[in-house]
Amino acid sequence: PAHADGYGLPAGDGSARIELWTDLSCPYCRQLELATGDLIADAVAAGTATLVIHPLNFVSTKHGDDTDWSTRAASALAAVSDAGEDDRLPAFYALLQEHQTLADGTSHPTDDDIVALAQQAGVTSDISDAVASRRFGPWVSASNQHWLGATIDGTSQVVSGVPILVVNGTVIDLSADDLTGRLQAAIDAAQN
Repeated sequence: PAHADGYGLPAGDGSARIELWTDLSCPYCRQLELATGDLIADAVAAGTATLVIHPLNFVSTKHGDDTDWSTRAASALAAVSDAGEDDRLPAFYALLQEHQTLADGTSHPTDDDIVALAQQAGVTSDISDAVASRRFGPWVSASNQHWLGATIDGTSQVVSGVPILVVNGTVIDLSADDLTGRLQAAIDAAQN
């Protein structure tokens, strides 16, 4: 994707750098988005944060999902970035997580559904060809290969699973209490 930052899709230009390692088929990533997505999206929109999404695509296979949602959805995110609509990434990511293919088989979004979700997120570019061809699927797979087993620069965190959330080099403990409060504090600290 034209606007990729290595194996990351950036949105915003704020001084707090929020990096998210995620898989669009991961139920824990979906829970994290439900808990923190609005806070992150608001910080990006306000100009206080930059969100960098690092997509991985190993969870679909792990769940026996033959629709390859991890790759399809991440490729669509990359298509939006490639179209120069980085500002729409937080909203599109949230909708993709909300509508992810579920392990119980109750949700199987089609390519047309993905395009409709992009439009719902305010994307004005036509990404239908990129979605249908999975144009950025190879990039998503390369991101997955790059990150799985790698240590995140400046931390001791190894990418062995997702989600992982890092704010200005500090790994956020996703299991501790008051996640949103601690995340907001990390974003505020990055402003100073």
